[in-house]
Amino acid sequence: MKTLLTTALISLTAALAAPAFAADEVNVSNGISAGGAPLGAHGVDLVALLDSRNPVEGVASYSATVDGASYYFASEENKTAFEANPAKYLPQHGGFCSYGVSVGKKFDGDPDQYLVHDGKLFLFLNAATRAAFLEDVAGTAKTADSQWAEIKHVAVGAL
Repeated sequence: MKTLLTTALISLTAALAAPAFAADEVNVSNGISAGGAPLGAHGVDLVALLDSRNPVEGVASYSATVDGASYYFASEENKTAFEANPAKYLPQHGGFCSYGVSVGKKFDGDPDQYLVHDGKLFLFLNAATRAAFLEDVAGTAKTADSQWAEIKHVAVGAL
């Protein structure tokens, strides 16, 4: 009986500690970051990436958590800007490869392979998927948005 109760308490604790998002809605690393949640955007400062088009690695001492993912920033100023308007800085399609999303997949989004278009940040798996996206930015972005609505709540392994 004591073992059953212990197992139930451990299960309940794990469920309560789970991230606020469903399976694979945000592209995050394995494990928990210094911010207490999985790390998003590979630790790259999203404010620097969007505002100055410069992929700069953030640091754990400047972290903010949104929707169950922690993001690192290179400065307190960038962290504050992000916290004031996270939607402005978060990558499209949960940080997954936007080209991959357009074909119904959730590939890793690499902040070194990115595009800023119409004030939105798009990440890509690699240079090839970025190049494919660039062939028709507006059309592929529209397709990705439509596909994202269908696959957002679907686990990576189920796609």
